Amino acid sequence: MTAHAPIESRTSGVPAWALAFTAVVLLAGGAYFGTNLAGENPSAASSTPEPSGSEFNAVAIMDAAGCQACHGPDLAGVAVFPSLHGVKDGPVSENLADLFAANPDTWAELWIAGTDPATSDAAMRGGMPAFGGPPYSLSPEEIAAVVAYLKTLP
Repeated sequence: MTAHAPIESRTSGVPAWALAFTAVVLLAGGAYFGTNLAGENPSAASSTPEPSGSEFNAVAIMDAAGCQACHGPDLAGVAVFPSLHGVKDGPVSENLADLFAANPDTWAELWIAGTDPATSDAAMRGGMPAFGGPPYSLSPEEIAAVVAYLKTLP
């Protein structure tokens, strides 16, 4: 059996381009995270700011609940699904006029929760799921945070 001689290599270790690339990625990542250590930068998830004083993050709640799937990414409505802008002045959908007339201060909470007897029937809700119980459960506090947020939209 013959002994094999090692193959000579022109380079040793990691290529210079890989080291430079790694350094750039680490510097960019450090700068990205370092600029928000205090947590004061606005979220990229929404162009509309969260109202101050809310202990719940309404935008995160609405993302988890899937509101944008029907009402659009900016909540301005899509096709037959109504806009959620301007609800501070009352509902924008005609099917909620009676609910608003009977409950002018709490109509939005009742509608989102699906707890109003007149609109708790799925056929009366026009496809809007009830979020006050399974399978789409939001607490009354979460629903109140969402309504408070919606009332800030122009």
